[in-house]
Amino acid sequence: MLVVGLIAVGLIVAFGFFGGEGQQAPSLSGTSFKIVTLNACWLFDGEGEEDFRYAPQCAEDAETHIADVANYLSTVDADFIAIQEIESADILHRVNEKLGGDYHEIFVQGTDEYTGQDVAGLSRYPVAAMGRSDATQTWPIPSDANRAVRGTEDAAKHFWATVELGDMQVTFIALHLLAYPTDIERFLRREAQALIIQELAKGFYDQGHEVVILGDVNDFDSTVCDAADNEPRSCVDLLFKDLDPEVEGEELVNAAASLPQEQRYTYWYDVNRNGIDDGPEEHSMLDHVYITQNLARNITDVTIDHQGYEARTVSDHWPVIVTLEFP
Repeated sequence: MLVVGLIAVGLIVAFGFFGGEGQQAPSLSGTSFKIVTLNACWLFDGEGEEDFRYAPQCAEDAETHIADVANYLSTVDADFIAIQEIESADILHRVNEKLGGDYHEIFVQGTDEYTGQDVAGLSRYPVAAMGRSDATQTWPIPSDANRAVRGTEDAAKHFWATVELGDMQVTFIALHLLAYPTDIERFLRREAQALIIQELAKGFYDQGHEVVILGDVNDFDSTVCDAADNEPRSCVDLLFKDLDPEVEGEELVNAAASLPQEQRYTYWYDVNRNGIDDGPEEHSMLDHVYITQNLARNITDVTIDHQGYEARTVSDHWPVIVTLEFP
């Protein structure tokens, strides 16, 4: 299938997608729509990842991991899936095949040359367009009080995809931002990435789209505190929630706000490297689903699925699952 690239106003836009080409959009009225985001922990093919300890080290290990991720996702039965730490469109297609090939595949090549990790998606609904932003941003960003060594950052791992849900245009922006929430250079660079995503999201929002920003943000939320009471040093969450600072109020909300605080953790960091999940002191919430206020009115359930698998048997992250119901 032909994929046509277009560069305009800082966006790389691809029209077309792989998988599910013959499907019609399911009827939205009276149905639910389930969204899931999962950092799948090195969903790679097992070739050339020797420098990365958690990556599969051979094709057999890779196939096992791909099967484990697909088997888990089959139990979720989501309508839109965002996957972080995936290697390629080929790996995405292998996951889709194991799910019965029922999804439209979303993959727009990112720019992370160090790890080769990327972000991809699967949608049961047809994708009108997809792409990514090739914008760059200097850091510290203008509103930041920190004055460190300046640099320039891009949002290396993300995509956007517009899906038609009934009479709504919903644009999903799936991402994986820089790691290490408290490292000063990292969080300044992550703010620059978030500002790029904010501007991208605002563009779609101003066109009348509903917007969902989801994925591994690698940072905490300042008002939706996680189970360990981690507080962000950055303003990343504020950039995602307040798309237009000149307009009163926040345009997006964190879907996890409806969860009890003790359930708000999505990541296990094995602090003592003993291979055992030692509980709350090793848990944090780095993965988020930010959703426009209008669309959030349809949320009927939010889950961080700690019951779906034990830490690191599928991933070191647990998925965030958001269910919408449309009358």
